[in-house]
Amino acid sequence: MSFLFTGTTGDHAGHSLITWAIARRLVEKGLSVGFMKPFGTHPVNMEGLWTDRDVFLFKEVLNLQEPLNRICPYLLSEETWGPRETDEILDEIRSLAQELGKGKDVLIIMGSDHIFFDDVSRPVPEISLITKLESDFILVNRYHDISRSIYSILSVSSLLKDRLRGIMLNRVPTEKIKEIRSKMIPSLVREGVPPVIALPEDPVLSFRSLGEIRESLDGEFLFGEANIDRPVGGMTVGSADLEGELRLFKRAYNKIILLGSSPETETEGPQAPHSVAGIILTGGRNPAPRLLQIAEKAKVPLILVHADTFAVLKRLEQNPSTISPKDEDKVRHMTELMDTDGGLDRLLQSLELIQ
Repeated sequence: MSFLFTGTTGDHAGHSLITWAIARRLVEKGLSVGFMKPFGTHPVNMEGLWTDRDVFLFKEVLNLQEPLNRICPYLLSEETWGPRETDEILDEIRSLAQELGKGKDVLIIMGSDHIFFDDVSRPVPEISLITKLESDFILVNRYHDISRSIYSILSVSSLLKDRLRGIMLNRVPTEKIKEIRSKMIPSLVREGVPPVIALPEDPVLSFRSLGEIRESLDGEFLFGEANIDRPVGGMTVGSADLEGELRLFKRAYNKIILLGSSPETETEGPQAPHSVAGIILTGGRNPAPRLLQIAEKAKVPLILVHADTFAVLKRLEQNPSTISPKDEDKVRHMTELMDTDGGLDRLLQSLELIQ
């Protein structure tokens, strides 16, 4: 049984989705995969039980039988570890990891929001935990610019030189991906850094559903709840994408237009109007009956929220898309990106997890 620890440098790097893609590939190869997240970071209440969002995700997609409080022993509360010393907590996590790994080919251990930052959700440094577990380590790093990425990667490499096995450099702008692959990655290899897989920024992976948006805004569907899983590719307070009878919504000033994943007509180019995935009505005021009729006729869902337009936009920007067990399309797409030139399989082969 092997331990595989995935950690991140934060900034919405795609940690959960990449970890899921790795687990999915291992299962496809016939391996028995377990999961553990020692320190919860995003508490959610599932069927009356508090757990971590990632723990619920992986329990579902890996069909794990272990109880939630074993998969995530420390859930964002100092009361769960109390006055115990760091070494005692490390020993407990190591023992639990060995227990969860019994009968498994590999136990994936997922780190917290940022490998370098210590906070109340982590009573022990992540670097110490990886060393204690003697685990292989994969870093998920979000690209911002070349110098910042190199600094982050080299910093982690210096701290975990004997444990670091690979780096996922995610969300690289499309126009930069060729330069990163041809110049930056070879220079890191010359510094002794393990394999780096550069993954391009892909808007498909940032899409969220109407249901997710409604939930994050504490809103209610006035119409169209049957389309709760419809993907949303963007949003605007403008009215350029309103066509036909939907133009009447120009009279509704407190609104946000939720855009579909692509323009209505691909052949018309990027300036073509986008499809309208839904409309958010802000300020808590119900629309005129005529607007509701038009939305129903056009099959455009309406979501009513009480906050004003500015507050809604701010909340949507600060709360990026989350991953749920329903996001099979996203993890499949991420796996395809990681598979470029056989990169994912080469990484897992270097870990001696697959042949």
